Amino acid sequence: MYTTLATGLLLATLVSAQVGVSGAETPKSSDYTPQQIADGTAFNNVSRMALENMQYNLSHGNTTTNCTYGNAQQRQEWRTLDPATRKSFTSAATCLMNMPPTHMTATEAPYYPGVKSRHDEYVATHINYTLNVHDTADFFAWHRTFIHFWEQDLKNLCGYTGVLPYWNWALDAESLQDSPLFTGDEYSMGSNGKYIANRTDTWLAAQDVTYPPGTGGGCVYSGPFANVTVHLGPLDLPNTNNVNSSFQYNPRCLERDLNPWFTENYNTYTNLTTTLLDNIYITDFQAITQGYNSATNKFGVHGGAHWGGGGSMSDFHSSPADPLFFIHHGMIDRFFTIWQNLDIYRRQNVISGTSTLGNSPPSAEMTLDDMLPFGFVAADVRFGDVMDTFGGPLCYRYD
Repeated sequence: MYTTLATGLLLATLVSAQVGVSGAETPKSSDYTPQQIADGTAFNNVSRMALENMQYNLSHGNTTTNCTYGNAQQRQEWRTLDPATRKSFTSAATCLMNMPPTHMTATEAPYYPGVKSRHDEYVATHINYTLNVHDTADFFAWHRTFIHFWEQDLKNLCGYTGVLPYWNWALDAESLQDSPLFTGDEYSMGSNGKYIANRTDTWLAAQDVTYPPGTGGGCVYSGPFANVTVHLGPLDLPNTNNVNSSFQYNPRCLERDLNPWFTENYNTYTNLTTTLLDNIYITDFQAITQGYNSATNKFGVHGGAHWGGGGSMSDFHSSPADPLFFIHHGMIDRFFTIWQNLDIYRRQNVISGTSTLGNSPPSAEMTLDDMLPFGFVAADVRFGDVMDTFGGPLCYRYD
C-alpha cells in the first residue's frame, strides 16, 4: 500500500529512510533529518505518499460513491492560484458578506440581532457550536463540512467557478506579515490591520502564555475586505470590549494583527511534520493539532494560525468573521486528510471523544451515526458521511 514516492522527489538521503516504511508502517519523524523536517522536504514527502495511497485505495474500488480521483475537484494552495481566480474567490466571499440571510427565519431573527448576512449565518453557527466542535470527536469532520458548505455557497449563490483554496501557513511562519496573501492588493486576501504602536505584551491565562503585540492591530486598510462590516463578536478577545451576549449586533471593521510570534512558534514545517508523524492515534493527533494535552505546544498548528491572524481570527467563537478562517481550515482539512491517508484502513473512520469541549459537561462518546449540527448553514449531516473527502456530499482532494 505504501510507496516510496516518485523518482526525483526524494533526496538521496531519504530513499533509504523510506525503505522501512514502504510496507505496513507509516513514516515517523525519526526517518528524516532535522533539516529535512524544517525545510518542508519531509512534509512534501509524506504528502505525496498519502496522495499515492489515496490513488491506490480508490483504484481498487474502495469507495461507495461515484466520486473518483479523476472527477474530484482539486483544492490548491492560495499562492498557486492565478490572479483572476484569487479575485473571483474574494469577490464571492464579499458577495456572501453583503447577501441577506438565507436560512434564518423571521421568527428567529429577534434572537440573533447580529445576523445581517449569509456570511453572518456561518459566524453565528460557529458561535453557537464552538464548545461542541473543539476538543471533541468531531473537530476535524465538523470543520471539514462547515468549509465545504461555504465553498458551495460561493459557487451556488455568488457565481464562483473555482474551488476552496487552502493556506499553507508553514510557508509564511517566519515572516507572516510579508506573506503574499496579505499584500493588500486586489488579488490578495487583504492587508494586515493598520499598525497600532505602543502596545505591551499580553498574558493569556488559559494557556499561561505571554505574547508580544503583532504587526498590525487595527482595521484592514486595503484589498478586498477593506470596506466590509463585521457584525458579530468578539466574545473572547483580550484587550478589547467583548460583546455582552453571543449574537449581539456589533458593527465594526474587519481587524487583523498579523503576529509571526505565533506562527514561528506553532506553524513551522517542524511543528506541522512532527504533529503529523508522531501522533498515530486520533486522540493524540486531534489534541496536539489544537494545542490540548501538551505542556509546551499550547496552541497547536490550529490555534497558532488563528492567533497569528489576530483580530477576528483570534476570537474563539466568532473567528469565521474573517474569510481567512476558511482557507486556514482548508489547510487543517488537508492536514487531516494526509494523516488519514497515511494509514487509510485504520484511520479513515477512526474517532475518539465526546461532543463537549474537554468533555465538560460530560457527554456521551460520539459515534459515526451521530448527526452533526449546522444551524443556519445547512441541514444536519451524519458524522460517518464526512469522514472521507470522496464520500457523502463531498468530492474533492488536495494537490
